[in-house]
Amino acid sequence: MKIGIIGLARSGKTTLFNALSGAHAAVGAFGSREANIAVIKVPDTRVDQLAALVKPKKTTYAEVQFIDVAPNESMGENKVLDNAALTHLKNTDALVHVVRAFKDEDVMHPSESVDPVRDSRMLEEELQLTDLIVIEKRIERLEKEHKKGSEHDLLVRCRAHIETGASLRTLELDAQESRELGGFCFLSQKPLMLLGNYGEESIGTPDPSGLQAYAAEQRQTLIDLCGEMELEVAELPEDERKVFRDDLGLGEESRTRFLQAAYDMLGLMSFLTAGEPEVRAWTIRKGTKAVDAAAVIHSDIQRGFIRAEIVGFDDFLHAGSMAKAREHGHMRLEGKEYLFQDGDIVLFRFNV
Repeated sequence: MKIGIIGLARSGKTTLFNALSGAHAAVGAFGSREANIAVIKVPDTRVDQLAALVKPKKTTYAEVQFIDVAPNESMGENKVLDNAALTHLKNTDALVHVVRAFKDEDVMHPSESVDPVRDSRMLEEELQLTDLIVIEKRIERLEKEHKKGSEHDLLVRCRAHIETGASLRTLELDAQESRELGGFCFLSQKPLMLLGNYGEESIGTPDPSGLQAYAAEQRQTLIDLCGEMELEVAELPEDERKVFRDDLGLGEESRTRFLQAAYDMLGLMSFLTAGEPEVRAWTIRKGTKAVDAAAVIHSDIQRGFIRAEIVGFDDFLHAGSMAKAREHGHMRLEGKEYLFQDGDIVLFRFNV
């Protein structure tokens, strides 16, 4: 899973990137157009428990890649996206907009005031405009080539939708239309999370970013974090972090909360494999069929799929192994159409 982190200049984007990923990217390096990239492992107590039980040679957690894209200041303080940013963002699965909700006299900002809702609308409009430019160019080309087919009709619908001020993620599409648009990698079609970056003075207050109503109106996921404080805590030894979080009123560990919200927003879950060679979490979308889940491990398993041997997580812990679970009658044999459940432990049988 790839998540692009975007935001207006000096919104605290790289501070939060460092806090969530454990990276040490330079903060305020606006002269650089290189994106900061970090890969983090998704905490999963189920993987920990299986590894302690099975004692595999290798333990592999699901991973998330963060891409922190620096705004191009030459475009003005109210703009984020240039060609370099678009190159980084087009292949992401989701976007996170870090919105400034902290006061700092040393930080210049649009209209010289802190207004998270204004900034959220501003960047949303930039995403829409970026997509609209691509759509209009493609429509123009199709019309020039006299190709007014289904693609043309769909793009005309997209253009009309954006011209109402709405993002493409709110446009109702059937499965075929979603596939047709997929190749364009439209930014306003990607799931978007708002991350309100509030100041230390707002810790413990309800709705510290003031974005709750806007996020609900836009049907967007919202998380509030105090970026500077999160970074300070993240740099502490691991065994001291919970005590400091409790003392400061920061609540649940920020990385866990953020990743859970990202999984929910994208409709993701994990299935597990457990054996002596490796215990591993595999990320799939909710509602994935067994034959498609097999492809996540290897295309050969999907191609030669025979069946999926499924054991529930608690049953596996009680049995201790797939073989013992089979002996105790806890294993189910499922076919290609079986819909995977979060935490299913599976052994695929296949023949190629």
